[in-house]
Amino acid sequence: MDAMGGRGGGSYLSARDLEALREEARRRLDQSRIDAEVNSFLQQELAGFNDRDVDAINRRLEQIEISLEGAIESIDRLLFGGSVAKHTHVDGLSDVDSLVLLRDDALAEKDPAEVRNDFRTALVRNLPRGEIQDISVGAMAVTVKYRDGTEIQLLPAVQSKRGNIQISSEDGRSWSQIQPKAFAQELSRINRRQGGSVVPAIKLAKAILANRLGARSPSGYHLEALAVAAFRDYSGQRTPKAMVTELFARASTSILRPIQDVTGQSRYVDQALGSANSAARRELSRTFEQIGKMMSGSQSVAEWRALLE
Repeated sequence: MDAMGGRGGGSYLSARDLEALREEARRRLDQSRIDAEVNSFLQQELAGFNDRDVDAINRRLEQIEISLEGAIESIDRLLFGGSVAKHTHVDGLSDVDSLVLLRDDALAEKDPAEVRNDFRTALVRNLPRGEIQDISVGAMAVTVKYRDGTEIQLLPAVQSKRGNIQISSEDGRSWSQIQPKAFAQELSRINRRQGGSVVPAIKLAKAILANRLGARSPSGYHLEALAVAAFRDYSGQRTPKAMVTELFARASTSILRPIQDVTGQSRYVDQALGSANSAARRELSRTFEQIGKMMSGSQSVAEWRALLE
């Protein structure tokens, strides 16, 4: 009888083979249990992110709109941009960015710096002083910093009769045409294709990076762009653990190259990091890779809690 044969010419497994199969089954069962515990923990964290004070943010935006209306007759409306519009806002980790649309063709002939200074003057005069820490004018936007840490960036924008929207150029000296909804629509499309699991992954990534890198974290817009690239052709599991692990793994490579800004607000989403393979990009790539490896090799909820808390 053949060493690997049995009655009727069948085959059998040795005791060593059977033990190896049992060990593999135990390993898979243990990993399934760990994954379930981690995903339950991450869902709880996401529930906390989603409990942000929407009423407080809306109240502040209404105060800003009223403050600007009192000084600038041509204001049309606040068009939410940034993480609020894309539903990736995490309380304490995301700024609130808004385009302030002004339906006045004559403003296109006015220096954008004058419009920003007009904004600041009106806001300083009209917003509740007890809530405000600082109101500053940058090259493109006016930033309102509140004492509780919230920041609202106001980007003056001119909308022509044809519907074209222009904001300040990067040097702050002229108007530049943009497509403010282009990226938000792309992110929404990919999030829908992935069963709504992309936005939660972005929220988790924001929290992890804020914990690990603090002020050195990539911008929210940059992280969202990395997520769009990571999940455009993704076909794996859609659990929070699987998605955020995939995001860090993919981003460790894609962060090495500049990402085109489809809105037209700037040339690249991440131009502050410099050219491809710059020292800043390589450093972030290593950080993303290290965190991704910690995620994929994790064996307990405690390891994930350390990443987030």
